[in-house]
Amino acid sequence: MRLAILVTTAVLGFSLPTLAEKVSEGKMKESLSKLVPESKVVKQDGDEFEVSTPKQTIVEVEFNRDGTVEEASGDAAVAGDVFTPGNNMITLQQAVDSLKKAGKNPKGDWSYKKSFTNGWVYEFEGVENGKDMEYAVSAKDGKIVKDNRDLL
Repeated sequence: MRLAILVTTAVLGFSLPTLAEKVSEGKMKESLSKLVPESKVVKQDGDEFEVSTPKQTIVEVEFNRDGTVEEASGDAAVAGDVFTPGNNMITLQQAVDSLKKAGKNPKGDWSYKKSFTNGWVYEFEGVENGKDMEYAVSAKDGKIVKDNRDLL
């Protein structure tokens, strides 16, 4: 059994204790202060946090075990939500501005997550000509990568 663990560790390049390590709650809260400036934690469930923005909206942020962002979301992108991912990614406000500049009308829910095909993206709900829409904006450069009618 020990030999199997040693071989697995050597082949995969990690040790079991490394997988078990988790970033501290303090580090996650420190990251939150940068991701959602001037926010206040209102609820925490493990690695998931709900924070109140300066305009009293709620942004949810979920962390990976290593302290990086797994995803973030909210329901007031144009009415007060704030999110600043860092790592040379655009802010939530810049993503909203990119959509508006293209004549799009984001409303309601938004999320920030890693897409298999487009990397980190902001996804938005919106409305055009009375029809529900879904938009995705690249968090790297602000380009619209999805502009579809929401069929639900």
